[in-house]
Amino acid sequence: MEARIITTDDADAFGMPHTRAVPLATGADTGDAWEALELTLGPGAASPPHTLSADKVFYLAAGELDVDLGGVTHRLRAGDVAHVPAGVLHRYRADTDARLVVLVTGATQVSFLRGMSELGRSGPPAPDAVAAHAAGHGVRIAAPSAG
Repeated sequence: MEARIITTDDADAFGMPHTRAVPLATGADTGDAWEALELTLGPGAASPPHTLSADKVFYLAAGELDVDLGGVTHRLRAGDVAHVPAGVLHRYRADTDARLVVLVTGATQVSFLRGMSELGRSGPPAPDAVAAHAAGHGVRIAAPSAG
């Protein structure tokens, strides 16, 4: 891996609803061992309930955030860490501004999130397109619960 500095000016950022994502390290940087992103979340930012085929760590750098892990909701505050093993159903929701650093084993999450950004560029993407994109990146998005 090559040493480097990422500045605000040269960050390869992309957007998702209520979110600015900045890849900090991609699989190309780490020999496909891990990836890292910083997510700047606005009120209403949320992920759907999903599982990964990889392990994930959330480090909340600023603000507060609700994280559901295996059906239990936890309120994270700045400085808190959540470990999410592969296969655990999880999601996050922000009701205020927050800054979240995400570390993931393997090398599929940056391309997954960038692809989701592209899929949603012209409005809500078709569920079958989302499912196909997710499956190609080791992500399983849970069906919404009834009621």
